[in-house]
Amino acid sequence: MASTQLEEIKKLLAERAGKETIDEAVQLKDLGMDSLDVVEYCLELEDKYNIQFTPEELSEFKTAGDLFSAMEKKLAK
Repeated sequence: MASTQLEEIKKLLAERAGKETIDEAVQLKDLGMDSLDVVEYCLELEDKYNIQFTPEELSEFKTAGDLFSAMEKKLAK
């Protein structure tokens, strides 16, 4: 189930960035997301998947892969 959710999260980020797919190595800033955009996106994910990010976690997301990895860990719990 977590893999289906992760695919949905990847799709949501791609849509938000106006892309077909997202390379995990791409910097979030290169997708046009500043720190506030990342926080807003993560708040949406928290509400949708009933998870919580700490402020420290939010500040560590630099690439799409960072975000996807953190989500995968949280969804596996």
